[in-house]
Amino acid sequence: MPTARVILNPTSGAGRGSRMAERIIVGLEHRGIEADLVATTAPREAARLGLEAARSRVDLVIAAGGDGTVHEVSNGLLKALSQGVDGPVLGVLPVGTGNDFAKLVGPLKDLDRSMDILVEGELRRFDACVATWDDDRHWCVNAAGTGIDVEVVRQILKKRGRAGTAMGKYLSAVLKALVRYEAIPLRVRMDDQVIERDAMIVVVGNGRCVGGGFWVCPSAEPDDGRFDICIVNELSYLGALGAIQQIIRGAHENHSKVEMYRAKEVEIEALGPDPLFFQLDGELHEPPRARSLTLGMREAALPVMVGTEAV
Repeated sequence: MPTARVILNPTSGAGRGSRMAERIIVGLEHRGIEADLVATTAPREAARLGLEAARSRVDLVIAAGGDGTVHEVSNGLLKALSQGVDGPVLGVLPVGTGNDFAKLVGPLKDLDRSMDILVEGELRRFDACVATWDDDRHWCVNAAGTGIDVEVVRQILKKRGRAGTAMGKYLSAVLKALVRYEAIPLRVRMDDQVIERDAMIVVVGNGRCVGGGFWVCPSAEPDDGRFDICIVNELSYLGALGAIQQIIRGAHENHSKVEMYRAKEVEIEALGPDPLFFQLDGELHEPPRARSLTLGMREAALPVMVGTEAV
């Protein structure tokens, strides 16, 4: 019988996570998985729990929550794997508000089908991103971004725990941020290519979607050994509104103010006086002295159970 450790964020989905605990354990046992469940009690705790789970030699480590939970659990697993631990496979049960990474795995609205995938799905090895700045190092599995993305995440954090869809919260935050936001001067190195732009946003995607439904990198594949990079250059408020409508549909790749690239390594450098703030899988980082962020590709780093319905 396969073994699993479920790492549950009880506050995910505006409290939906806490109501799912018993259903998850019963459902896994019904499918022949011997599972125990640990609920997080503090921010960033899921990373430690993921590391401990990997070292405990269970077959599956299941992130039950939203993108923040997946981000932290993946960081724990990837740290263990980088230390030579013969680690377990990542499973995802999307019970959060934002489930962008889960779109790469299977259906979002059917918890039973998500549990089926853990026993019937296909094992794929997803790429991962190792992000470094100053003396820090962190893993990222879906997308990293800077520019207006930072202000958007700040706005969303103020509303954490409130009811509503992730996409609705993200769109509301974008519209508020656009009122005062100005493009920032950045130098972006992508493998051997270097460009300088006054950019509204730069997103480096291993996955395709951010913000619960914004298809910023619609052609990205999580196991092709390349990042997809989306750069949106300076736009007026009205121009930005039009671009947003296209991004929601993933139809912006030919927009005159949008540039799309692919690369194995990306470095983003701030050219203005302010430090470089950024988000990794929706988690905000505001290092006070950082001038640059380097994102390196680690091919086939993360084993993940994936369903045939994955988009």
